[in-house]
Amino acid sequence: MGSLYNYKQVEAFALIGLHNLLNSANKDNINLNTFKMFLEPLEKLHSKEFAVNYANSLLEEENKKYKKLKEKNKNIQE
Repeated sequence: MGSLYNYKQVEAFALIGLHNLLNSANKDNINLNTFKMFLEPLEKLHSKEFAVNYANSLLEEENKKYKKLKEKNKNIQE
């Protein structure tokens, strides 16, 4: 029997898989099969703890980009 995952860990692996897919050559062909293809190898590549930390850093990075874009658009409108 494999190891159990809590919700945060499952969410982290999904976020990493989606991030990888969106930043790949397959980004124009997003469907369940391509997402699964990017998700499957993550269990062997990352520990549960690393996945949670990495996913959090990806979210922080995306939030920073969003805030910069929002600020840029705000400055343009003024």
